[in-house]
Amino acid sequence: MVWMLAPIYLLLPLALLFNLWKTDYAGRKLLVLEWLACLMFMSYIFFLGPWAIYNHYLRSLWPVLFLVVSFFVWRRYPGLPVKGPKKNKPYRFSMGISIALFLYFGVITAGALTGYRMPEQEKAVDLAFPMEDGVFTVGHGGASTAINYHHDVAPQAYANDITQLHWWGMRASGLSPENLKKYRIYGTPLYSPCSGEVTTAVDRYDDLSPQEDPDEEASPAGNHVILSCDGTEVHLAHMKPASVEVEEGQMVETGDRLGSVGNTGNTTEPHLHIHAERDGEGVPITFDGRFLKRNSLVFD
Repeated sequence: MVWMLAPIYLLLPLALLFNLWKTDYAGRKLLVLEWLACLMFMSYIFFLGPWAIYNHYLRSLWPVLFLVVSFFVWRRYPGLPVKGPKKNKPYRFSMGISIALFLYFGVITAGALTGYRMPEQEKAVDLAFPMEDGVFTVGHGGASTAINYHHDVAPQAYANDITQLHWWGMRASGLSPENLKKYRIYGTPLYSPCSGEVTTAVDRYDDLSPQEDPDEEASPAGNHVILSCDGTEVHLAHMKPASVEVEEGQMVETGDRLGSVGNTGNTTEPHLHIHAERDGEGVPITFDGRFLKRNSLVFD
């Protein structure tokens, strides 16, 4: 799946920008519509794309290229007729496709943007970031299903799936390597994000290979720790086998080591899953005051 989606984020933007730049438009309406369609597609991949897979820093290149191409495209605008050729089927077809693309990607992008802000009626729990010495990014996170597939599950509504980047901006050496050690986050130490009591500490599951189907009899969280901090349960899941360093009933302080990131439970590749809940309902998480969402970066 990762390989199949790569052209959408790496090749299709180039093709659309090239088309926008080189097309000899017959009228202003078509230019505007194709520019809007390209804008919505660029917004779609910028806000919803899983950029840690392909190269997180490439994410910022597309808006820059779009602005450069737009500069040259709009210079042609004054010299075009207001209306295009009448009763020209290819012209009208191009306009129809542009309108459809604008609406399709616009609606999806709008859904993503609704998840960028934490609901005002929800009181967040502020945590310390649980990892150190690296650059980390969010795969799933935010307050809408468009950017956080956990959002439909009430206890995990504001969960974060966090991975780590190599210096060149990818979360692994390759798009989808089979060796767990090629994922930058694998084995990264985990530290307590809050002070409280360890209510659950599980360390009995083996790592899965990337993309391997999970054991249906295993806990979806795999090896995990649950902390009770000021009336809030904080869950940290998918930990490495034989790495959990705390026990049930133990009191911990913020910054105490809990274990390491692994690939146990219901997971397709190494990452940290963290969420907070009260009375079975998900609670928004902030890290040092920041509400993280898909593609957020944390430098620690």
